[in-house]
Amino acid sequence: MNSSNIFKRIVYYMNPKRMEPKRRNVWIFWIIFNIGLYLLPNDVIRGSFLCLLPTIGEFAYAIIIKNVYEAIVLGTIANYIMWYKGAFVTAFVENTVYNLCDPETILMIASFLLCGGMIVMFTRSGVTKSFGELIVKKFGRNEKLVLTSAGIFTGAMSVDDYIASLTSGAAFSPLMDTMKKPRMALSFIIKTFSTCVSCLLPFGAWGFFIIYQIAAAENVNGLDEAAQVFYKTIPYQIFPIVACIMCLLFAWGKFPKLGKMKKAYELAEQGIQFGAAESGEEDDAAMVEEMVANDPRKQNVSVWNLIIPMVLLVYAMFAFDFNGFLCFMLPMLVCGILYICQGIFNLSEYIDCYIQGCRDMMDMALILILGYSLGSVLEAMEFADFMLNVCNLVPLAALLPFVFFVYFGLQEYIMTMNYTLFLILFPTLMVVLPQVGANVPMCLAAIISAGLFGANTCVISDLGIIAAKSCRVQIYDQWVACQPYYWVCFVITAVVYLVLGFIF
Repeated sequence: MNSSNIFKRIVYYMNPKRMEPKRRNVWIFWIIFNIGLYLLPNDVIRGSFLCLLPTIGEFAYAIIIKNVYEAIVLGTIANYIMWYKGAFVTAFVENTVYNLCDPETILMIASFLLCGGMIVMFTRSGVTKSFGELIVKKFGRNEKLVLTSAGIFTGAMSVDDYIASLTSGAAFSPLMDTMKKPRMALSFIIKTFSTCVSCLLPFGAWGFFIIYQIAAAENVNGLDEAAQVFYKTIPYQIFPIVACIMCLLFAWGKFPKLGKMKKAYELAEQGIQFGAAESGEEDDAAMVEEMVANDPRKQNVSVWNLIIPMVLLVYAMFAFDFNGFLCFMLPMLVCGILYICQGIFNLSEYIDCYIQGCRDMMDMALILILGYSLGSVLEAMEFADFMLNVCNLVPLAALLPFVFFVYFGLQEYIMTMNYTLFLILFPTLMVVLPQVGANVPMCLAAIISAGLFGANTCVISDLGIIAAKSCRVQIYDQWVACQPYYWVCFVITAVVYLVLGFIF
């Protein structure tokens, strides 16, 4: 198109005949779909299954276009179109601004930016290279031991699932390239252990949050009693237990390579990474590796330069009451002192690491903001009432754990809400479950398992995005490759809950 005329360019490029057929058809569907959402009366939507319609459309869009970021943005906007009609832009802006003004949101975004800076610092300093050489020295090029080590390291760091994913991916993914093994397998291990172990720990990010939601119930007397309830859920958290066992079997080569994961291994033997990140990201990673290899200041860097910040990070989580910004700030400052004094960086390079890290994490910040905005519109639609109404339809209390896991698991698969699911349900269920004679810890554990299933399997899961980003693989390809394993875990978990419900 040679013309600079705005209208001519619009007519030219918006001509359906010039569009790629699949995208053209999806856009036609999406426009019609949103018109249908706009025409639905709010009285019909409120507290009903229709609250899920935009999310189902979002899920379909992500599957067809294979672009998670597009799906999240358009799906969030579709929710606002359905509920706020012509005022959807104003409502979206107001809710977004409101959420951005929340101190916890600000701290979370600031934590992402600091975490990004730390990861860039680790890679550019040669610390991750030294860590990889240490693992190779200890275990050789044994894939089983490397993947097992990645799982143990991730689990140990899973006091915070985001931190666990980001740091483990940065530390172990270069090893997979060296061994000609798929980073997709590492991504599967990291994603599973970072979420599942965190929820099995009373002091993990998920466990910590759950205890607070239990304490919010009117019949629970403070955090101590809430913690006691949470402890009782741990043996009944079937999905995370099954998923971690499956991951270890996978790492040891005792579980078969299924679907796209099998293809990933076949390609890796040829030196090709299935679902490798965008060429720009791969080029950047290769450039950093070359820079580290050619810089004499970054040779023979002690692995203690990784261990000390990581230990401080875990310490800071408890010392600063899980304040993510302060948790990252302490090791970030210590890294600066350590690396500058050893001549690994000068001050300018240290600051540049932080700036680059901020750039790398902006997509995660966007996902977080959209997630909060989506939660706001779902709250306005009284989605929580719909979920509770479904629970009330279960005829036998013994079936509740099975029904909770299957129903909320499938719902989370389409649209994972992670913490929001617990925030909405636990305070109410703590009051309702004893009244119907249900096993309270088992029912809560079933919902926790459902949330973890969604966190690992939903195509738009923020935790899936983080694991993919840390291992430099495509989000959609990671989602496809991991599906068979999580669905096996889903079936096993559902059967176990069905049996346990009638035994206990």
